[in-house]
Amino acid sequence: MLQTNKLLNLAAIVCFLALSLSSLALAQPKSIAKKAEFVVTSGNQSSVISVWLVDDTLAFSPQGTQQIALWHLWKTDHPSFYQVYPEVGYRIEFDRLTSQETLKMLDELKLLINGHDFVDQMDIDGKQFELSSLESGQSIETAVAKWRSYQTFDYADIGDNEADPVLGKLIQQGFVRTL
Repeated sequence: MLQTNKLLNLAAIVCFLALSLSSLALAQPKSIAKKAEFVVTSGNQSSVISVWLVDDTLAFSPQGTQQIALWHLWKTDHPSFYQVYPEVGYRIEFDRLTSQETLKMLDELKLLINGHDFVDQMDIDGKQFELSSLESGQSIETAVAKWRSYQTFDYADIGDNEADPVLGKLIQQGFVRTL
């Protein structure tokens, strides 16, 4: 009888632990990690843009460029704007005033997102956006995390770093200004 009670108590403890751990796993927020490609058509011309959505980070890149426009805390009133250069592992943070120039672009990108998903089609300022591909998963999250870990330069301090040949080249490229 004593042996049976010990087994029942042990079984109860194991069940309790299993339920507790599964509750914790379910309570953890799932990361949103998606990359969408949109065909953007305006008049007779079409192009492709890539858009990344990972939790509090939203980024986009036009076809044919390695430059990536990235907003951290994109849902807030004052998101941080970065120009990311993956080929050299740098990113430039723009001050709030310069970031204001990108708010129209950010507002347009926000229209392409419905909750945690991308819309299939959208017309924005005479441009038609049509979802052409969608990826999700850890590789998307890893890529964005890597961009966020790049060496960061403040745009206002770039003049102090002109001796860096890579940074000098990046300064001349400018940043992504429009969808």
